[in-house]
Amino acid sequence: MAKVHVVMNRKGGVGKSLISLNMGAVCADVRGSRPDGGAFVAVASADPQGTALWRAARLAELPFDILDVSDDVENIGHLKALPYAHIFVDTPGWAEIDPESGKDPLGSDRYGRILRALLEQADDVIVPMLTEPDCYEPTWQTIEWVLKPLGVPFQVVINNWPPAEGVAYVDGTRGWCERHGYPVAQTVIRRYRVHTNATKVVTQYNANRVELQAREDFYRYALEHGLRGAEVGLPAQAAPGAGVVGA
Repeated sequence: MAKVHVVMNRKGGVGKSLISLNMGAVCADVRGSRPDGGAFVAVASADPQGTALWRAARLAELPFDILDVSDDVENIGHLKALPYAHIFVDTPGWAEIDPESGKDPLGSDRYGRILRALLEQADDVIVPMLTEPDCYEPTWQTIEWVLKPLGVPFQVVINNWPPAEGVAYVDGTRGWCERHGYPVAQTVIRRYRVHTNATKVVTQYNANRVELQAREDFYRYALEHGLRGAEVGLPAQAAPGAGVVGA
């Protein structure tokens, strides 16, 4: 049975696609391939903008399978039955809806339904946030309006931190999380120009000092997150509609 890791924050631009792809790459690198050459890890895209799909299409070599679930509400319920050890899911942001209005905070459109279906499958949620004050409110809304009411385990990870700005911003963001009682990763994912290279994931970076440092953050976070890759059975038939885009 696959473990499903949903990468989610209401705010766009916090690096959900970057984290989904690179955590998938690290996990696939550590886990290796099946005896038949198939992948033990998949990255699924539920984002209508298709950022993860676009980046994956530009990779010279895919270390994982890519699934497109952006128009697949019915079959998301079969994700855990797919023949993978881990599935990382890139999700879209969504418009703010106050739950006190009586409406579902995820909204009633197709992507709200997709997000609800994904959270029903999720073993855990990774909540990326930036060291910027305008990220605090949407992160709070994601956790308080959606994740806590559903009882889904989650962890905040500070992402895209430029070390040149100093650790005070990290300390302030971590302190904000701790004051709210939110579990926050010790690993901080630093901002590196190489991460914007759409033709590589971190396991394909060059062996120079800067790129090794950039890669290290994702290996450290995968280790901290406890990604070990449980054994799974022989490949089963994929759920209808949950198509493998690349392998």
